[in-house]
Amino acid sequence: MQALLNYLQAHFLSESQLLHRSGLSRERLAQLQREGRTPLPSYALRCSGVVASYFGEQALDDELAWYPLATAEWLIEAQRADVAALRARFERRYRAEWARLAAQGLADAADGCLDAEWAHFLAGTYGVCTRHGRVEEIAAKSAAVGLIDRLTACQTRAALPADELALLRRAVDVLDEAAALFAPHERAASSRERCVNQARRQYLGDAA
Repeated sequence: MQALLNYLQAHFLSESQLLHRSGLSRERLAQLQREGRTPLPSYALRCSGVVASYFGEQALDDELAWYPLATAEWLIEAQRADVAALRARFERRYRAEWARLAAQGLADAADGCLDAEWAHFLAGTYGVCTRHGRVEEIAAKSAAVGLIDRLTACQTRAALPADELALLRRAVDVLDEAAALFAPHERAASSRERCVNQARRQYLGDAA
């Protein structure tokens, strides 16, 4: 539990921190979430137990919500724009980052299913698996994971030619910058473990 709390405190905003930074009430945040204008928390930590002190024991039963750092930035726009405008803003930023990577050979021509990406964004999914929950990181992660899995055939190819190894290294570096470190209990099954750590060990000869 302590390792998880340390991770969340180092890389996320608690709900109270997010509310303080944005100047919102808890009720207003919940309204924006219901309307599909801002993401749900990426982590919800349910706490049940007993706290003991000089004053005796007290039962605890609470839920703590944690948000990626970029949520505070997103809320600035979410408070004054409707869902359609926010969805369009997400798409513009996503497509711009994808096009930037595609120009470098680091993304396929198509830029993925944006309806699914938007849904995952609102669900808080990308707060779990990107560094800060920024739209550009979401696009970079999706592009890099797709390229790495294609080049390695999901780590089943025995070896890669030199040009593909060079491309793989660049894609791994992009993902390393965009992907979250992941909570301790998630790391072994994460995309970072498969597409960064394992790819470096198996193909690039790097220590993960």
